[in-house]
Amino acid sequence: MSEKRQQNYKTFKTVNKKNYYITFLLLISVLAASCGNNKYVSKEYISTNLSNEKIELSKELFSKLKKDHYIKKFVGEDFNENYIRALIEKLDENKFFFTQPEIDSFMEKSSSYSDSDFDIDEAYVIINLYFKKLVNFTEYQIRAIEENSFDFDKEEFMDIYYEDNEWAKTSEDLNELWRLQTKNELLVAMIADELSDQPKKDLIKRYTNKIRRIQQQREEDIFSLAMNILTNQFDPHSSYLSPRSAEDFDMNMSLKLEGIGALLGVKDDYTEIVSLVAGGPAERSGKILPKDKIAKIRQKDSSKSDYVDVIGWRIDEVVDLIRGEAGTEVEIEFISSESGENIRKLVTLKREEIKLEDRAAKSKIHQVIDGPKIGIIDLPSFYIDFNAYQKRSKDYKSSSGDIKNILNNFNDEDVDAVVLDLRNNGGGALIEANKIIGLFVASGPTVQVKHSKGYIQPYGDGKAIQVWKKPLVVLVNRYSASASEIVAGAIQDYQRGLIVGQRTFGKGTVQSLEQLSKGQIKITESKYYRVNGTSTQNKGVVPDIELPATWDIETVGESSYPTSLKWDTVRPYRHKKFSVDSKKLENIKNLYLERLAEEPNLAYLEKVRQRYDLNKNKKVLSLNFDIRETEKSIRKEWLLELENERRSLLDLGTFETYADLLEENKNDSPTDEDSINVEEDFLLIEVTNIVTDFLNLKFILSKVD
Repeated sequence: MSEKRQQNYKTFKTVNKKNYYITFLLLISVLAASCGNNKYVSKEYISTNLSNEKIELSKELFSKLKKDHYIKKFVGEDFNENYIRALIEKLDENKFFFTQPEIDSFMEKSSSYSDSDFDIDEAYVIINLYFKKLVNFTEYQIRAIEENSFDFDKEEFMDIYYEDNEWAKTSEDLNELWRLQTKNELLVAMIADELSDQPKKDLIKRYTNKIRRIQQQREEDIFSLAMNILTNQFDPHSSYLSPRSAEDFDMNMSLKLEGIGALLGVKDDYTEIVSLVAGGPAERSGKILPKDKIAKIRQKDSSKSDYVDVIGWRIDEVVDLIRGEAGTEVEIEFISSESGENIRKLVTLKREEIKLEDRAAKSKIHQVIDGPKIGIIDLPSFYIDFNAYQKRSKDYKSSSGDIKNILNNFNDEDVDAVVLDLRNNGGGALIEANKIIGLFVASGPTVQVKHSKGYIQPYGDGKAIQVWKKPLVVLVNRYSASASEIVAGAIQDYQRGLIVGQRTFGKGTVQSLEQLSKGQIKITESKYYRVNGTSTQNKGVVPDIELPATWDIETVGESSYPTSLKWDTVRPYRHKKFSVDSKKLENIKNLYLERLAEEPNLAYLEKVRQRYDLNKNKKVLSLNFDIRETEKSIRKEWLLELENERRSLLDLGTFETYADLLEENKNDSPTDEDSINVEEDFLLIEVTNIVTDFLNLKFILSKVD
């Protein structure tokens, strides 16, 4: 930002309200002039018609769902009504585009649909109307900004608590919602850290591009949206893959995609991180989380190095910007999912071809001062080279083989205990989960799989040899899913070690991929259960010792999906447990709770969580310039004070300014070599404390017959 503009914005904070408003109007006038006299010309949204080809494909897809899905006899008389309701909820979750009379009309028609399937014609009508409304809203925003119609000195608020929203009764009521939203978006642009010299022009450009992209909708886009909401009525993991999506899926499965290693989705106007590829650049950065939203992208190695605002872009166009030649760098501005305060973060990532080796297990031996020697294993996924395995190659690459070698090395180095870190491990090959469990418990059942026809099949490794016989701690978090939950659940059921961290994701289902005449369909075909008979579905694995989280883990995970399959149980499968001294286990928990109240890093996490909860429950947002600037300054001061408090207690140097703190965080980027960071990973530090308690209390494990 120029020195002149800096002075203008400093003036906003110091003058009285009357003078402030005059100054603000002058600035807006300058910005209006910079936008030029080219007014936006309205363009009518052209609806997409339903083709016969898509009608036949929808019937084929629906037939496969009814035939092959785990849940049988799912489709009842109210199926279409539920489908249309889910479609509306997906399109307009915050009740921002449709009116109550329109909703009443949709639902009346859906309930009178005679066939016991779904009305794809009505789905197309609703989706087309949604995009027409989206164009109307965006054109409204352009006109409002062109007309300079906002008073930022006014005491005005916007409702941001959407859970109790009701549908607007009239178009005039919608316009008022749109006015407040537009005012907020302009205010956000005006107070952003990376302040543009022309926020109005930037917003109009964003909105114009958004309309252009809506107008570019193809029938495949409409059809994919309708079909994925249909498949999600069966469960959240069944989905339709269009021919392009199927191609991208194949590229991901073959690990030949050159990019940042992230699965993207769409949420409102934003492209959102859905999950991170284990071992990829995004996951290794340590700065990106699921639900982070992408705001801007810049190609660092290109002559065109300006930031591109991608809010409102089609997801395939965002993907095209992120993908690139291996070795090149891309800088992405994210809106953080952790704070709820529109905090943005810049992350620079080097594109690369994600190979099997990048996902491999890594290890480190950590020597506690005057304490034990702890072996730490970071396992990002349960990988296996299936081609080499099927060819019966003796030296095929696999997670179980790598971990076996690591454990043998730990034995040679007289390591006292092992930490198996499964945080952010979204799963992988079931055969690998079985083999890894066997390395710690020897032979025996590891998991039970219930198929759609009702029969239950136990899995395990009858030839397994226990390689590690000393203490074990498994570290998990909310993003530990599927195969990770099988391992953590088995270790807990066998009482072989402690499970530490946060409750896991809760994905207890298995999917298969089937071909359609065009595209593919992923269908949930079975569920898996722990050897104790309980499912991980929805509930996940509850740790023995729960570590603090800086955000509400209930906002993600299987239980957050409205159509997730229910938790249930089957008969336990007989297995030999290890003996556990329950009193010593209770002592370990109590020692942890004592540290939780005093240890600086844990106290830091607890205070961040308190701040998150405070903002999560916030119901209104001020649209006053002074108030928002003050709130932003207070937030920065709080972050600086909190970090300096932590550092002081640990005898570390403190920061003079918030800018110094940001610069330190920007330079502190983890690499492959330090992916196991015992010095700065607060939760891992605490796990080493728990392991030390484990050993000091002589927590002996032996198998009971």
